[in-house]
Amino acid sequence: MCPRSHYVNITTKPSTQRGSMLIIALFVIIVLGLLGLTMTRLLSSSSEAIIHEVLGQRALNAARAGINCAVAKQLGTGCVNPSIKTFIGVAGLENCSYEYEISTPRSIVDESKKFTYWTFNSTGQCRVGNTIVTRSIYIDTIEAS
Repeated sequence: MCPRSHYVNITTKPSTQRGSMLIIALFVIIVLGLLGLTMTRLLSSSSEAIIHEVLGQRALNAARAGINCAVAKQLGTGCVNPSIKTFIGVAGLENCSYEYEISTPRSIVDESKKFTYWTFNSTGQCRVGNTIVTRSIYIDTIEAS
């Protein structure tokens, strides 16, 4: 004799949930999508902030170069650059420039001493694509005569 296989007929009761898993799955997909969108925007704004910070430091360095040139020119120790200069071939200052101004010297007399007073102003600017960052520096100097 062959052993008989016994099959059990399982009957299920009708579910009372009727699609609640679909709603939960849809809710989870929407929440994860919004979370992904938020993270994308956060990373994008973080990248822009870093770009502005780097360009700002480069513009500040360009402005410092302008101040150094202006002071050297005024003191006669040599700076042959014009008051407006665009950096070409200078590592780290590509697409950067500076512009400086030297105020008209003013004489100051204090008792028996005579001083000459100048104000130097330099503006550095760096550009990458549509992004332009500008930094300005000014210094006051007094020379005793």
